[in-house]
Amino acid sequence: MPEPGASAEALGFLARLERWASVDTSTDAAAVHAALFLQLRAAQAADAANGLIHQLAARALDVADAGLHRGETPPGMRSALAQSCAAERADLEGARAAVVRTASALVTERGAWLATLSGSSTVRAALLELHGRDRGPRALVGEGRPLLHGRALASALGLAGVPTWLVVDAALPMLLSQTAALWLGADAVTDRGAIVAVGGYGATLAARESSVPVYVLAPRRKFLPGTTAALQIEERSTTEVWDAPTAGVRPRNVHAEMLPLELLRGVVVEDGVLGPTEAATVARERALPGPLAEAPDR
Repeated sequence: MPEPGASAEALGFLARLERWASVDTSTDAAAVHAALFLQLRAAQAADAANGLIHQLAARALDVADAGLHRGETPPGMRSALAQSCAAERADLEGARAAVVRTASALVTERGAWLATLSGSSTVRAALLELHGRDRGPRALVGEGRPLLHGRALASALGLAGVPTWLVVDAALPMLLSQTAALWLGADAVTDRGAIVAVGGYGATLAARESSVPVYVLAPRRKFLPGTTAALQIEERSTTEVWDAPTAGVRPRNVHAEMLPLELLRGVVVEDGVLGPTEAATVARERALPGPLAEAPDR
């Protein structure tokens, strides 16, 4: 199974964009720009909840706009786009490493139990970082239905030597009182809340009842204004929930939800922890260019 998570999907987006640049046959700069715009809008529509995809699309469009303004040739525009993708890939990896370091510094207790839900690659990296520092972390992982991404995370942690409990999602709130913190990955962070794996809201409420701090781990590139029409939580294929439902039963595959920032202790970014008010301010400042902010055509 491919690595789950918004960051992994963003890396896939960059790889597809590089491939597109290598095969595009547009014969003038305006045609390259127009064809790229269609590619970007399709990518946004395909992964509408992923803030990284939207922000990376904005960067790619900036590169194309600059090439068009300079009177660049089509090969020059495609080359600039490929170089931008390589730079963005390095930036994403650097940003995740910085978030991991910030999150790891929050854990001062050796042998702390840390809870999470589903399969965030950033949360996994942070737990492995603590393990590598000989801090002896222990993990409580919700399995992340319907695709069981949490199971893949638990497996990776167990193989690395991190003691791990894997539980069904519904059991996670019951066990949170035994943990030092709940760490959640996010597809996006807005001034209205963070988009997290479904079940994150309920787990956060349970954590609050037990005075367990909740942190979302997300680089600043995932931040967007909540009014961005292109950013949407959409239901996925019902077959992931039940591939042969009984007549009269309609499965619904709600895979993500909006978690209000007010329920968080903070959002862990590259250079610190943003409180709810500061995180909302940062999100409002990271608007997409007009054409990419609009709701995608279906």
